[in-house]
Amino acid sequence: MVSATQNLAGALADKHDVEIVALRKVRDTSHFALDHRVNVRALTDLRAHSPAYDGDDPLVHEFPVRYPYPESEKKPVVSRLAEKRLFSYLADTDADVVVSSNPRITVLLAAAPGGYLKVAQEHSMPGIYTASIRRLLFQEAYRRLDAVTVLSPEEQAGLGDLVPDVRDRIHVMPNCIPDPGGRQSDGRNKVVVTAGVFKPHKNFLGLIDAFATVAERHSDWQLRIYGSGPEEAAMRRRIQEQGLYNHVHLMGPAFPVTAEFAKGSIFVLPSLREPFGNVTVEAMTRGLPVVSMDCDHGPRNILTHGTDGLLVPLGDTEAMAAAIIDLIEDDGRRLGMGRQARLTSERFGPGPSAERFEKILSEAAAIRELPGTVDCAVLADGDIQLDLRPPEGEDRVPDGLSLLCRDVRGKEKPVVLPFTGGTAVVPRRGTLVEGLWEFVVSAEGREKPLHAEHCDSGSLVAPGWEAETAGLEVLLPYKEDDGRLRVRSRVRVEHAEVRRIEAGEHQILVEGELWGGEAVSTDDAVTAVHRSDKHRVLSFPVVWTDGVRFRCEIALEALVAAHGEEKEEVWDFWIQHAGGDPAQIGKLVTDVLEPQKVFRYPRPVRERVPSAVVSGPRTGRRFLLGDRGTRTLATPTRVEIRPYYTTTAQLAFKTVTL
Repeated sequence: MVSATQNLAGALADKHDVEIVALRKVRDTSHFALDHRVNVRALTDLRAHSPAYDGDDPLVHEFPVRYPYPESEKKPVVSRLAEKRLFSYLADTDADVVVSSNPRITVLLAAAPGGYLKVAQEHSMPGIYTASIRRLLFQEAYRRLDAVTVLSPEEQAGLGDLVPDVRDRIHVMPNCIPDPGGRQSDGRNKVVVTAGVFKPHKNFLGLIDAFATVAERHSDWQLRIYGSGPEEAAMRRRIQEQGLYNHVHLMGPAFPVTAEFAKGSIFVLPSLREPFGNVTVEAMTRGLPVVSMDCDHGPRNILTHGTDGLLVPLGDTEAMAAAIIDLIEDDGRRLGMGRQARLTSERFGPGPSAERFEKILSEAAAIRELPGTVDCAVLADGDIQLDLRPPEGEDRVPDGLSLLCRDVRGKEKPVVLPFTGGTAVVPRRGTLVEGLWEFVVSAEGREKPLHAEHCDSGSLVAPGWEAETAGLEVLLPYKEDDGRLRVRSRVRVEHAEVRRIEAGEHQILVEGELWGGEAVSTDDAVTAVHRSDKHRVLSFPVVWTDGVRFRCEIALEALVAAHGEEKEEVWDFWIQHAGGDPAQIGKLVTDVLEPQKVFRYPRPVRERVPSAVVSGPRTGRRFLLGDRGTRTLATPTRVEIRPYYTTTAQLAFKTVTL
């Protein structure tokens, strides 16, 4: 990540003023070369010999407030002092673009003020981050950025599925790998090379096993592995176990490693997971053909199988050995692939990388220019009207804009509607299927999520449209915490809408109206279906008025008597037509997004006495009748009945033993 960041900074320095901002400085020089035109600013200096030493500041030893740390950390690496100085820098900088190359710093960048473009570079795979970091990025930070770059098309698609809200701002940006110059491989040394951190997913143990097969056929070839890490001891044991101590050598870290690659004739990438693979391109700059596991993402986007390298099935050690042997035994193929690998590496050089990144920034800037703020209102007939506000500094909304209604789940095709004079109308009926939708303004292929300045759903408090025989369709717009406009669409062929609930001493009255469905009958009923045992069903008579409005009294004694052995049991409520399909009873025609949190009802309590009970002739005391006519005093239990709405807004009752 550090080398990729510094390489891109140097590439951009040809046309731009570039500064790298480090949260902390702990050494005098970097492991990786940095273009002299790139300025470096360290926000805290922890070198004891430095005149700017910050180690005496008490904030150096305090954990940051916003920078996300695992709870297991005992000592802050990034301190509260570094965090404060970063926010101060971001508030005062005159930069046009600020780029984060670390997911934890991305969280801070997203929260910082400033009119500059905000870009996050992901050098790994966000889907494998810890749950806490994913939550901060996916639910908050990414939404506030102008662009997010990832290393491969596969990661672009995968991250888009994980965070549909920002899929239009995810761009592919491979790492920048400049040619460091120096000696090229002549392809004649009988040396296979590789490099990386010695961790399980790098699969160096598998490579050692593969090389045992190679050494049997070509004992004059050797394998050099550069790097270090926690698997080093296990790798040394495997080398000894395989008797490869004359063939496989752990060379330790090398900076720069490309000079060592030039001594080899074949490069191998045995990784089981690889976001990109900098070392692969670095080896190709030296003219080495590559043998790589066909793991997700990186290698297949760098190599062309059979042209500049060979891709072998993931985890197939024998295939990896066979590919290495193939290149060892075919000098012409090995040398030809090496020449082509050198040409392929130029795609990731400074020039193409800078152009690629500048295009992403231009796209992000153009999207910023689109209008993105609307006033939203539900009309009297239930349609939604959106009125775009002109971009800042403009007095009118540009022409040629479309409203893109996108299913947040990504299952439905987007619905496209025109903006006419800056206004778009989303019809209540026949437009959006059941689900959650986001609204996006679109122009010439560019998209920008809409934020609502005002969102008026007042027409849903007392809708002017009555229950309709065509069923229920209702759109409820609302603002997310960050201001983004969302619409909840509910579509039912038949639905029973609750209008009133009244709790009495012996019953709970439910009144409502029916939308769509079959003709009503005196044989219809309201049914309560046990949540976990669908065969347990209670039935209550329903009274119809005007063929639409219904009224039903739910007898509390019936619910209490049906309560089983569990402490809590849940009953879902339906209108059951005689001989027909049931209709869900719920609360959907409302301006309240989450009825379960808003509509609360009294919770009557009734006593429940065991069924095998008799009463004493004089006292009326109740006894439990046992074997041979024995009697023990019966202790009644108390059951509370809790009416509520589920997360899907269906009416349910929970019976609870107190």
